[in-house]
Amino acid sequence: TDTLKNTLTDTLNRIRRNHALEHAVVTLLLERGIDPPLGGYSTRGGFFIVAAIPTADLASVVTDALAKLNAGETELAVSPHCGTNLATGALITSLITRLVIGKRKMPLWKRLPLFAASAIAGGLLGRKIGNEIQRRYTTLARMDALQVVSITPILQGDPPRLHRIATRIPAAD
Repeated sequence: TDTLKNTLTDTLNRIRRNHALEHAVVTLLLERGIDPPLGGYSTRGGFFIVAAIPTADLASVVTDALAKLNAGETELAVSPHCGTNLATGALITSLITRLVIGKRKMPLWKRLPLFAASAIAGGLLGRKIGNEIQRRYTTLARMDALQVVSITPILQGDPPRLHRIATRIPAAD
């Protein structure tokens, strides 16, 4: 069971590190004026970036993002645009709505303001709590010896729209 626990912990930490690097890359892309659609998806072995950017330019951004995280710029690992924030906001909105309306039957016109207030509260709290969830659970800004192995365009175009960034941690391989 210790072996299973160590394997699971290693896998989750790899995903969390890649998630942090993905966020840092997206943040730097936004700062450099890359327009949406823009996003990413992390896995154990790296991450995908959706952006209309030449591969060489993306490689430069990935290198900069990794260097900044290694230099201690840990806030780059937390993104206000992360799905964690969206999911957290949706959950909070549904919980607030359930608490406020409960099982009471009321006409739609009386429920709409309550739904609106719940959505606003859920959105505000979702971002704050979602950012904290990212810091503690879904990203890991400490890169250790993480290395970028390759950056491969997946969807061809001029420039490519989807890249796969493969990573590894030599000591753990």
